[in-house]
Amino acid sequence: MATVLALVASKGGVGKTTLAANLAAALARQGRPVLALDLDPQNALRLHLAPQPLPTNGLADVVLGRIGWRQSMMRGRGGVVLLPFGQLDDEQLVAFQQSLAAQPDWLALAIEGWALPADAVVVVDTPPGPSVYLQQVLRVASLALMPLLADAASFATRELVERMVDKYARARAGFGGLLYLVNQVAPERRLARDVLQRLRDELGPRLIGELHQDQAVSEAMAHMLPVAQYAPHSQAAHDIDEAVRRLLPHLDATSPGHWPAQA
Repeated sequence: MATVLALVASKGGVGKTTLAANLAAALARQGRPVLALDLDPQNALRLHLAPQPLPTNGLADVVLGRIGWRQSMMRGRGGVVLLPFGQLDDEQLVAFQQSLAAQPDWLALAIEGWALPADAVVVVDTPPGPSVYLQQVLRVASLALMPLLADAASFATRELVERMVDKYARARAGFGGLLYLVNQVAPERRLARDVLQRLRDELGPRLIGELHQDQAVSEAMAHMLPVAQYAPHSQAAHDIDEAVRRLLPHLDATSPGHWPAQA
């Protein structure tokens, strides 16, 4: 099975979807086949990666039997293949969530059925906080990556998702662990500097990147482009490339050839 990188967050507003899009594009620039999968009903990953006009179809339409998996995927920006969430009304969304709860291996079976290249990376965006979507992806994830802000709220609430990682992924062969990235770093703020240093001390090598606040990120989103494509010499583009450089050894270590022997 392809490597699955799950973007997880304990709360909204940490830039998780923006990060998922830019990491997917950065991994594609490294020559990896990348599928960006939106498992968040907000359906926002398409705003970063989809071609114009914006697609309305997605995996939700597969669930409803309207189209097949192949028709739900599209060539996105930045060399990425995109699978949007799609659009469900309230009743359909409730039914879909109930179906996921009843089929805990739904996503694992879907990814296996796509027969992706062995070196492919599936970057999965998930809703913030505990959810049935997060359960699905943690059951198949090779790695989980949690973006944080250098603020007290991110520091205090991350335990919610860490407990889910422990429950659904930690003991599984092939799971490479939970990594962290601090987003929207503003070093001129004293509190942010203090929280960032505490995160560095506590997380150590599990902290793989620090992305500074950069206007290029919001400008790139307005143009519906990965930041490295919109502003390749920006601080944000540099920070993302550095995070991917530190992420790649972790991704490679989760390939089946590196899995520990079963007892």
